[in-house]
Amino acid sequence: MQVESAAKWRVPPLDLSAVSVLSNESDRRWSNNHGLHHGSGQPPLPPPPKKIQYGADGLPIDPRDWTRANVWTWLINLAQSEGLDISPELAQKFPMNGKALCLMSLDMYLSRVPVGGKMLYRDFRVRLARAMSL
Repeated sequence: MQVESAAKWRVPPLDLSAVSVLSNESDRRWSNNHGLHHGSGQPPLPPPPKKIQYGADGLPIDPRDWTRANVWTWLINLAQSEGLDISPELAQKFPMNGKALCLMSLDMYLSRVPVGGKMLYRDFRVRLARAMSL
């Protein structure tokens, strides 16, 4: 097996003498690529905070906005209205916010609350669907 010399495979140097970049063109590219306002040099303003709407039950209409406390309020209110067994363990089975509830499947609800898990899942999904249709 023959080893070829490294000199044979060297890449010739790149000639950039014919390339010119205007300084204002460079500035424009920088501001567009890095989210700066054109010419101001200031970062863009953050979007206005989302205004959270609340329902008659005192919970945010969009379950994705629920805090852990909102989830516990929802659990307790729903358990009371549906006649489920209310225990301190109920809230401990859902130590999460509304965004985490969105990721749960029916089986996940049922594994936490065998009696009533389907009802919790259905109620949450109905609330989520309503919020998404607004």
